[in-house]
Amino acid sequence: MDIFVWNESFVTGESVVDAEHQGLVSLVNWLIEHQTTSTPAEEIDKVLVQLVGYAVTHFQHEEELMESAGCDPRFAEIHHNVHADFGQQVVKMREMPSGDQEFLLRFLSSWLAHHILGMDQSMARQIRKIRAGVSPAQAFEEEKGKVADPAMASLLAGMNTMFRLIAARNDELQQANATLEAQVAARTEALSQSNQQLLVEQGRLQLAMKQVELTQKKLLESEHKRAEASKRNMAQLLSQIIDGDPVPTFVIDANHRITHWNKACAAISGLLAADMVGTSEHWQAFYPERRPLMADLIIDGGFDEQFLSYYQNGFRRSAIVAGAFEGEAFFPHLGEQGRWLFYTAAPLYNAEGQSIGAIETLQDVTERHRAEENLLQYQNHLEELVVERTRQLAAANGALEKDREELEMLLAKVEEAQQQLLQSEKMAAIGQLAAGVAHEINNPVGFVNSNLGTLKNYVGNLFSVIDAYQAVDAGGDRKMLEAAQQKADLEFLREDLPSLLLESQDGLNRVTKIVQDLKDFSRVDQAEHQLANLNDALESTLNVVWNEIKYKAEVVRELGDIPEIECVPAQINQVFMNLLVNAAQAIEQRGSITLRSGLENGYVWFEFADTGKGMSPETVKRIFEPFYTTKPVGQGTGLGLSISYDIIVKKHGGRIDVSSEPGQGTTFRLWLPQRMPAEIAA
Repeated sequence: MDIFVWNESFVTGESVVDAEHQGLVSLVNWLIEHQTTSTPAEEIDKVLVQLVGYAVTHFQHEEELMESAGCDPRFAEIHHNVHADFGQQVVKMREMPSGDQEFLLRFLSSWLAHHILGMDQSMARQIRKIRAGVSPAQAFEEEKGKVADPAMASLLAGMNTMFRLIAARNDELQQANATLEAQVAARTEALSQSNQQLLVEQGRLQLAMKQVELTQKKLLESEHKRAEASKRNMAQLLSQIIDGDPVPTFVIDANHRITHWNKACAAISGLLAADMVGTSEHWQAFYPERRPLMADLIIDGGFDEQFLSYYQNGFRRSAIVAGAFEGEAFFPHLGEQGRWLFYTAAPLYNAEGQSIGAIETLQDVTERHRAEENLLQYQNHLEELVVERTRQLAAANGALEKDREELEMLLAKVEEAQQQLLQSEKMAAIGQLAAGVAHEINNPVGFVNSNLGTLKNYVGNLFSVIDAYQAVDAGGDRKMLEAAQQKADLEFLREDLPSLLLESQDGLNRVTKIVQDLKDFSRVDQAEHQLANLNDALESTLNVVWNEIKYKAEVVRELGDIPEIECVPAQINQVFMNLLVNAAQAIEQRGSITLRSGLENGYVWFEFADTGKGMSPETVKRIFEPFYTTKPVGQGTGLGLSISYDIIVKKHGGRIDVSSEPGQGTTFRLWLPQRMPAEIAA
C-alpha cells in the first residue's frame, strides 16, 4: 500500500489540531509500512490500540476547541457523530480476521484524509470567521453554501465513497459471517444424526466456503484496484495543479474566483493559499488597487483593446498556445527591492470546448534585468577606460599627435551633431507647441476680426447720418435725417464703440504678448552668453506652453527673489519647456504643478513639482539616458531630459536633483551657478 503523504492541503491553521493530525498520519504510515512485513501481529495490534486511543484524545480536543470557539451546535453535533461513527467502524473491523487488516488500514487512511480535507478544514474556516466577528450561525450557513473546488470536491467524494464502501463491505462481511456461522451450526446439528450425511454436507460446505472465499477475493481485488486507481488519479491531479509545479501558478474559474494557488505563488506573493482560494482578490498580490489581471482579461474576452488599456505595449500573443498571452513588468512592492516578472496566461476549456477558467504562471526575471543593468554599467566603465587610455597615450607619445588632431576633429563633429540634435529637439518641441500657440493667438484674433466687422457696420451707419445731414443742408427732407439717426442708434454707438475698441486693443495686446513671449523663448536676437532674469524666462516659457498645461493642471507659483545669472537663455528656456511639458503629461487627470525658485550658496535653483503618477527607482536611474522613454512608441523621443541634463550640467556647470515616488508625483530641482565656470564659458 502507498504511504499516506502529508502536504500543505491538510493544514488547518490550528496548531494543536495540525500537530495531532500529523501524529495520526505517522501512526497510520507505520501500520501501512509494517503490515506487509514480518512484523508480529501482536505488535501491529498494539499500535492499532495506540492509534485508536490517540484518535479518541484528538477527537476530544477537536470538540473542546469547537466548544471554546463557540461553533454552531448543529455543526458540533455533526462533527461528533462523524467521530462516533469512526469508532464504531474501527471496533467492527478489528474483530475481523487478521488477514483483513489491509482493509482496516485503507479505511483509516481514506477516512483520515477525507476528514481532514473536509470536516476539519470546514471547522477551521468557521473558527477563523467567528474569531473575526462573524456569528457562529452565519459561519455555519456560509460554510454550507460554500462552493467547493471541483478537483478537491471530486477527491473528497472519491475518498468518502472509498471508506464508505469499505465500511459497508465490513458490515456485509460481518453479517455474512454471522449468517454463515448460524448455517454451519444448524447444519452441524443435522449432520450429527448421520455420519454419511455429515460427510456429504461437509463436502458441500467446504465447496461453498471455497466459492465464498473466491468471490470475496475477487470482490476485494476489484475494489482494491478501483480505489487505488481513483486515489492515484486524484492525488496526481492535486499534486500537479497545486504543489507539483515549481513555477508560481494560480488558476481562476469562469467567475474569476481562485481555485488553485500553489506554494510557489504563495512564496513570491506572501499570500497563503488558505486565504486566497475561493476569493477574487488575486490582484492584491501584484497591484495596490483592484484591476484585472491577464487571466481575467482572457476570461472576459477583452483581447487587444482591453490588453492595450491595461498593459499598453507590454504584452504579446503567445506563439505557442492559441488564445494565450504573455508580458513582462516590474512590480515594486514584491520583495525588498521589487521584482521583474514574466507572466503568461492561457484559457482553460472543458471536454465540450467551453471556457471554464484561465491559468496564469509567473517567472522571476529580476536577475536577468539586473544582469542587463550590470552589463550596461560595465560597458560604460569600458568606455571610460578607453577614453582614459586614449588620453594617456596621447600625452605619452608625441607620435600620436596626428591621431589626437583627428580625434579633436571627430569631437568637433560630435559637438556639431550634438548642437544640431539640440536644435532639432528644440524645433520638434516648438512644432509640438505650435498648435497650442496658434490656438492662443486665434482666440483674440477671432474676436478682433469680429469687432472689426461690427465696427464696419457702425461706420456705415454713421456715414449714412452724415449724408443725411448734408442733404438737409442742401434743402433736403428732414425726415430722411431723422430716419438715418434712428437707424444708426447714435446713443447705442456712443456706449458700444469705446468698449468695442477697448476689447480689440486688449486682443491685439494679447497677441503682441504671445509673440513677445515666443521671441523671448527663442532668444533669436540675443547673444548666447548673457545675464538674464530666469524668473522672467520661466514666465515667458510658461505662456508659450500654456495650451499644453491649462487643461491638465493648476500652476502654483512660489518664485523667490533671485539675481540675474550668466547663462544661455534660449537653452535654459528649452529645459524649462521640457520639464513643464513632462510634468503636464505625467498628470493623468487633473492636478497641480508648483514652481519655486530661490538663491542658496551662490546657486540659483528652480523646482518643478507635479502631482502626477511618479516614477519607480529603476526608471529614475535611467531618465537622463539618451532615447530612454516610458511613453508609447511614437509619443516621445527620449531626448528631452537627456538634452536638459547636457544643458544644465555640461554647458552651465550646474546639477539636476530628482525625487519621485509612484503615485505621489515627481520633483525636479535645477541648480545653476550665478557665474558660468571659466572652462565652460570659454
